[in-house]
Amino acid sequence: MEQQHDAAQARPVGARGSLRSATFEATTSCFSLMDLEFVILDVNTAFSEATGLAREELIGRQAFEVFPENPQQSDDAPARTMRQSLERVIATGERDDLHIHRYDIPHPTQPGTFVERYWSPVNIPVLDDDGMLVAILQQVEDVTDYREDLVRVLGYLQEVPTGTSAEGARRFTTYAATAMAHSSLYHSAQREVAQLQEALTRRAVIDQAKGILMGRHHCTSEEAFNQLRKLSNDTNVPLRDVASALIYQASVPPSPDGAAQEQGPA
Repeated sequence: MEQQHDAAQARPVGARGSLRSATFEATTSCFSLMDLEFVILDVNTAFSEATGLAREELIGRQAFEVFPENPQQSDDAPARTMRQSLERVIATGERDDLHIHRYDIPHPTQPGTFVERYWSPVNIPVLDDDGMLVAILQQVEDVTDYREDLVRVLGYLQEVPTGTSAEGARRFTTYAATAMAHSSLYHSAQREVAQLQEALTRRAVIDQAKGILMGRHHCTSEEAFNQLRKLSNDTNVPLRDVASALIYQASVPPSPDGAAQEQGPA
């Protein structure tokens, strides 16, 4: 192992560059390298295969000219959303994730028609030796086949009943991860599951606060939620923070002299 490490250290810079190029080409993830005007500088085989366009049809062309919007999807403004993501990379010098993004692509053999596609894009800044942004590397995964799983997961989230237990939330997020763990979406699924976990936690806090208000004011679940939302709007405090404050207040025992007065939504 030590001899192999020494050999790697001794490898000429040009050889290391060739190794990078070979890695770029060999990976099964789809990569596209663009300049700051979004002109495509290079793509790997996976990207070419996913889009149905040869490298010669892509390199040297402006990305949004190669991939125009589907007229039937123009109301969703997919190109504008993608351009805004790329512009954020230029403005901040930091990677930008779009998670799940519908962007239909031209049909490779039927001019004027489009193929519905859902992607998980990550736009990554490329810096030179002086730390200057010189290009953008776009990594995309075609998640079209898994979109139904994501929709089903999100639909379930909207239907989670009041009082969902921590164990129920754990089983739910485990299901979400398992549904996509054996696909090329592994890293994208991790991001999605983290978001779902956060959403479940936020909902549990809000539901607990609603229960406190329902017991305190003998009101319905909807009325309790409206009280929380009104207080959030009136104070410009996020709904979850309002709910957390109410839970904390309810958990603090009153002082012996009665100084602690009940507060909260009326």
